[in-house]
Amino acid sequence: MTDIKNKSQSVEIKPRRMAFDTSAPMQKFAFENNSLISTFFYALSALFPDGERFFIHSVRNYRDDIKDDILKEQIRGFIGQEAHHGVSHEALNKAIENMGFPMERIVGRLHKRVAFLKSLSRERQLAMTVAMEHFTASLAEFLLKNPEILDGAAPVVRKMLLWHAVEEIEHKAVAFDVYREHVNDEFMRKRVMVFAMISLFSRLAMYQVWLLRSQRHFPSWREWKEAAVFFWGKKGVLRDNMKGLAKFFRTGFHPWDIDQNYLIEDWEKRYPDIAELQVN
Repeated sequence: MTDIKNKSQSVEIKPRRMAFDTSAPMQKFAFENNSLISTFFYALSALFPDGERFFIHSVRNYRDDIKDDILKEQIRGFIGQEAHHGVSHEALNKAIENMGFPMERIVGRLHKRVAFLKSLSRERQLAMTVAMEHFTASLAEFLLKNPEILDGAAPVVRKMLLWHAVEEIEHKAVAFDVYREHVNDEFMRKRVMVFAMISLFSRLAMYQVWLLRSQRHFPSWREWKEAAVFFWGKKGVLRDNMKGLAKFFRTGFHPWDIDQNYLIEDWEKRYPDIAELQVN
């Protein structure tokens, strides 16, 4: 347990302000012209701004209770990173909206969802954040292990997702450490994860239907086959994500039980085209 705490406290959480060019032209379905894959990521992007703000809110609920100086500093880094993620995805969502997709309709629905979540106890709000942070860290791990799957995406989407993935791994344990210190209810943590994933995937599916219907587009057989491989094939995004989610249900689990540091070390050297977008 001490080794995990040391690993958790040794990670630098650095907010980076990025200059993504969301005005660059994109084809309507920005992931290799596949509507199913594209609308999955469009729907996910629509969730990020309000979702990130909710995560910040749920951690801030405990700021007066935090005594550990290292955790306080990590919370500041977490808030800075999540705030920048929200701003960047708002710009991307606007670009997608301008192509004719009803992103604002999804955001409006999410406003109501977040208002409901804020009516829950602060313990359950934090448990929800812990669950979603693990989902995004698992997705981030897959993208950074397999960055080539984004080679066919619009450049701005590829760059934003990889930058976002790096920072999700950097701060993946912050909300968890607050939860362990001030709630530490294993049953609630696991139960909320089940509810969170059911809600997330049902909403993503519903939002994809909205996005596709807005274009009067029914996916072709080719698109269905490509999407099946992309999500559930041998190296499928969601198939891999399920493995990460399963680890969350181990009693005593901590995010740094999963070693993902190697994926973010020297990331600027591996992705110089993304690193150069940092604004000082």
